[in-house]
Amino acid sequence: MTNIDAKVLRNCFGKFATGITVITAVAPDGTQLGLTVNSFSSLSLDPPMILWSLDKKSKSLEALEQATHFAVNVLASDQMDISNNFARSSDDKFDDVDLIESKFGLPLLAGTVAYLECKNINAIEGGDHIIFIGQVESFETNDKKPLLYTNGQYTIAARHPLTKLPDAGDAEDTKHHSSDDFIVPLLLRSYWEISDPFYQELQDEGIPVSHARILVHLSHETELTAAELAKAIRVDMASVSMSINWLSNNGHLDTVAEDKYVISEQGLVHLNKVQSRAQRFEKEILDGYSDEDVDMLKTMLRKLIYRQDI
Repeated sequence: MTNIDAKVLRNCFGKFATGITVITAVAPDGTQLGLTVNSFSSLSLDPPMILWSLDKKSKSLEALEQATHFAVNVLASDQMDISNNFARSSDDKFDDVDLIESKFGLPLLAGTVAYLECKNINAIEGGDHIIFIGQVESFETNDKKPLLYTNGQYTIAARHPLTKLPDAGDAEDTKHHSSDDFIVPLLLRSYWEISDPFYQELQDEGIPVSHARILVHLSHETELTAAELAKAIRVDMASVSMSINWLSNNGHLDTVAEDKYVISEQGLVHLNKVQSRAQRFEKEILDGYSDEDVDMLKTMLRKLIYRQDI
């Protein structure tokens, strides 16, 4: 026995910033298991192994010990609600949670920074916890930023202010070209660099680009025909027609007079999901730039768009 105050020690442990994961598995009776864990750590590269620990008082302990596999879902910065959901004691944790296909029949969470599917190879005692060791058999990652936890609260990862931003002029693959002296090629290239990964993320989430653009445009300018939408969002008519059919059939658009479309209440809910991703993505893109730089950029872009002083 020691004289260490457990509460004070917990606060000390909390000074170490960790990522947030949700461990998911399937119990022998087929029940889906899920719990929020920040004790995850890599263990070995050869063979590929990880570990995490669970309180011995956990109701899921026995089922997890018997599970042949488990998954480590590393949460993204916009998944705080997922963390809170799986941190609670409930039988309906997986209700309304988007899942993706697993090679091992595990419930994998959509939209995470990464997931690792692991064979449950050992469980050893570690004081008041059980340490699970898993061998990685499959994994996937993406470029989203992780959700962090420190000092008893959620935080997000950000570039340290003393870290030098990469100088595009020094990079071998971004050598200066004569086209860099013209504003239009620069605007196009910057748009492609920023938008391509975001649109890929939307598509990975099952949201085609034309769907998102239609909802965004109709949230600002209502009652447009299919042809007007195609012209406004710079997407071909065939893609716009397919998107309109899907959005209408799923209750995201309503039809008004003369074959014009407006966004519905359900469409606004869908739009909010897209915009929340866009806000998070914008923060990641602009990480390292001052508020003054961002405001100046937005002002210049507005002047180019509206051809007037803002």
